[in-house]
Amino acid sequence: MKKILIEIDTSRASGRKFLAGVERYCSNYSDWQVLANPPAYVNSPAKGLGRSSELIDFDGLLIYDPSRLSELLEFSLPKVILDTQIEYAKGESTIAVNSFEVGRIAAEYFIGKGFHNFAYCGFPNLPWSGKRFEGFCKILADKGIAQTSVGLKEFHHFQIFYEEIKETAKWLADIPKPVGIFTCNDDRAVYILEACKIAGIEVPEQAAVLGVDNDELVCRLSSPSLSSIELNFENAGFKAAEHLEELIENKVNPRIININPVQIIERQSTNVFAVENPIVQKALIYIRHIFKKPITVQDVAEHCCTSRRTIERLFRKHISKSVKSEIRKLRIELIKNKLLNTDLPAYQIANDLEFCEPDHLSRYFKKATGETPAQFRKNNKKLS
Repeated sequence: MKKILIEIDTSRASGRKFLAGVERYCSNYSDWQVLANPPAYVNSPAKGLGRSSELIDFDGLLIYDPSRLSELLEFSLPKVILDTQIEYAKGESTIAVNSFEVGRIAAEYFIGKGFHNFAYCGFPNLPWSGKRFEGFCKILADKGIAQTSVGLKEFHHFQIFYEEIKETAKWLADIPKPVGIFTCNDDRAVYILEACKIAGIEVPEQAAVLGVDNDELVCRLSSPSLSSIELNFENAGFKAAEHLEELIENKVNPRIININPVQIIERQSTNVFAVENPIVQKALIYIRHIFKKPITVQDVAEHCCTSRRTIERLFRKHISKSVKSEIRKLRIELIKNKLLNTDLPAYQIANDLEFCEPDHLSRYFKKATGETPAQFRKNNKKLS
């Protein structure tokens, strides 16, 4: 039986989900004896809590605690590190969230809602925050929006101080509106929501706010409820454990394993269209109500009492996408949701969305995501 030490902060949903993924691997594929060590107890003198002198007793390490990284890297044990500064962990296996992709998805989301003003809130000293800003700005630049025109609010500490909230409220009052505000994580998003209240800014009408992590308690308790990009920490935990087993058995060499964002969970903080054109707004609302059916561009044009050519031109002008791509985006998001949160077979999902046959759904989904429905479900399925 292998002994595995896990350094993890279980006070946050991300840490608990990561640990759940490790547990899923252990329950099905290994005979590990696991010691999960919360950071609050790292320096405890009590025996058996993973002090440095005792690490020799372990066969491997899973590290999700940057505060202890430099110390733990000194040991030659097989180890996997989750989403840290890769330059400090050269030669070690790292499970890295694809933060550039997180930023890219956020930008496309706001563009699709018709926003022309954008802002980002993050930490200048954290590489993953910088990557999210980089991905965000790259997509905006592709649409002709320079990085210098993106509102930027940087934070140098995690704690929330009232004086700083007032300063942030002033910054929010000065940026052009309506604005799509992307924050590096859910904590910063909640902070921005509070600053909006102080500044008298309506959310989402004047400022739509999007977080990252989808910490469900945090998102649902915030006012208004917070939209967030979901990262599959359960899958990260499973993959980390699976890879650590391979390292212990000398079956693979250390490598970086990327974890991609899964989907955007939309709640009240972004439930708005920032589109002034009445025809486009009418079309978007219609698509939202009817997209579960196999509607066409012509159906949308007829609902808006205009021509197909006109509706396509207006979509390109105001939200930089085609009518067909908007319909496809909503249908793909719904398919993802059903794959992740239900046990419905593919043929039932195909029937619910009125695909003519299950194979058609599979081809449709793979063309959009690069994976079949079965592959997506296997790689991202949540624990029940």
